[in-house]
Amino acid sequence: MEEVKEEKLLDEYSLNIVKLIYNFQDILVQVTQKDEPSILSRYLLDLAKAFSIFYNENKIMTEDKELQNARLYLSNIVGSVLKTGANLLGMEMPDKM
Repeated sequence: MEEVKEEKLLDEYSLNIVKLIYNFQDILVQVTQKDEPSILSRYLLDLAKAFSIFYNENKIMTEDKELQNARLYLSNIVGSVLKTGANLLGMEMPDKM
């Protein structure tokens, strides 16, 4: 895989997703400390909504290959976090949508 240029993800929609992903570990700590799986459910819903907005506002496939790679990488991370979170809640996620 080519090097990902994070500086290509400075639009508000990308940054919102990055902030949410950054908080994933803290969310898991809260869930275990408070024994409240609903915290994780709300987080996953917020992440899915943020990605939906990102996807509607940004073309993933672009002529700028560095931007395209960065957006594909971010999309992959979102999918991984959603899948991990859903599995922790006992739900199976499809491999493709």
